[in-house]
Amino acid sequence: MKRQSILRWSTVAVAAIGLAACGGGATEEEPAEEEPEEVAEPLADPCPDRVQDMRGSADPFTCSCSAEAAEAGTVWGAGPYSDDSAVCRAAMHAGLVGDEPANVTINFMDGRESYTASEANGVETRRWGSWGGSFAFEGGTLGEPEDEVAAVEACPTNARGLRGGEESLTCSCSAEATEAGTVWGTETYTDDSGICQAAVHAGVIDAGGGNVTINLVDGLESYSGSEANGVETRDYGAWSGSFEFEDAS
Repeated sequence: MKRQSILRWSTVAVAAIGLAACGGGATEEEPAEEEPEEVAEPLADPCPDRVQDMRGSADPFTCSCSAEAAEAGTVWGAGPYSDDSAVCRAAMHAGLVGDEPANVTINFMDGRESYTASEANGVETRRWGSWGGSFAFEGGTLGEPEDEVAAVEACPTNARGLRGGEESLTCSCSAEATEAGTVWGTETYTDDSGICQAAVHAGVIDAGGGNVTINLVDGLESYSGSEANGVETRDYGAWSGSFEFEDAS
């Protein structure tokens, strides 16, 4: 065999061995595309404790709440909230803040004649009467309808003038009214007792006020005084008219 032929066959053999080593000429697999990383939304400036000073603003306001800030303060309302409520605590109630910092967007609203209490996401809010400004969160759960809460009349000083009338009355106590009058009895009160102060004693509102419903009942042979919720009531003998509160604790 000629030398040129031997060289040609040697070259072919080497090429065949090389192809076999590379998997028979199969192309290498392309690396899988990596999923794009999710970029976290940058945190806005920390929310103020309250937004009462921003009352009347027409523009939404975005700020951030930490888990620590959401643990502090008092909240009135079930969403909307009174604008003196703790913002981040209200945001936790609305389900927008948990263990990690988060941005929240506040919408400013008119004041309401009353604010209801509720419990949500580990936060218990309080009732309140009339207040001049409110706020709610974008994306938050509203515990109250967005339209105006129906107003209720202020409670009379006592229930003596209601005797013989309707069996029940729903009315509103201001913070000032909770400090007025004298109260006789426990759970069942003489109808000349101060309604709003008795309501605090019964635990249906706190000293900030709120709506109450009283039921007119018959008088008792005696009334026992006690101390509860910062209010001290007095003993009394027979009296011809009484009242009690719905949902009294």
